[in-house]
Amino acid sequence: MYDEQQITIELLFEKYYRELFAYSFFLFDYRKQFYQEAEDCVQDTFEKALYHQSSLLNHEEPYRYLKAMCKNITITKRRNIYRRFKKLGYPESIDACNDVADAKDIVMDWIIQQENIAAKEALLNMLTNKEKEVYHFYYEKCQTIKGTAKALDCSDTSVRGSIQRIRSKAMKLQIVNGI
Repeated sequence: MYDEQQITIELLFEKYYRELFAYSFFLFDYRKQFYQEAEDCVQDTFEKALYHQSSLLNHEEPYRYLKAMCKNITITKRRNIYRRFKKLGYPESIDACNDVADAKDIVMDWIIQQENIAAKEALLNMLTNKEKEVYHFYYEKCQTIKGTAKALDCSDTSVRGSIQRIRSKAMKLQIVNGI
């Protein structure tokens, strides 16, 4: 009897593993850093199913039973992870942010560190009107590329191109080394 039940659990594993993994990963908001945790939750689900195999095998819809188990395990694991992050003071992951300004942008770092108004004015004199607008939103207002594009009513690609041109003009002025 036990071998028969074991084989049935194995068949359920083969049949529903991918669906349960997709569901668990969905509960983790499809965040890449929780990929392994989602897999662990599915493994834990089937481990728990072994202990409750008589209930599982007698259930009308085994998938629904497994999905409920998987949901409870995933939610508990997610709650514990976020509690641990909160205790340890970890910020939200960079993967969770859609688009953020480059915190290590060399041009802005140089201007802030040196507070060199003359160099900033020289750079602004070299820029076109469109590049000045991009400079204002991206560097001075610390907008993201998407935020800058939305404010200027243009594409992300044109904003990226303008940022590259601003950086190359800053290099010509020798404001920034090694961009």
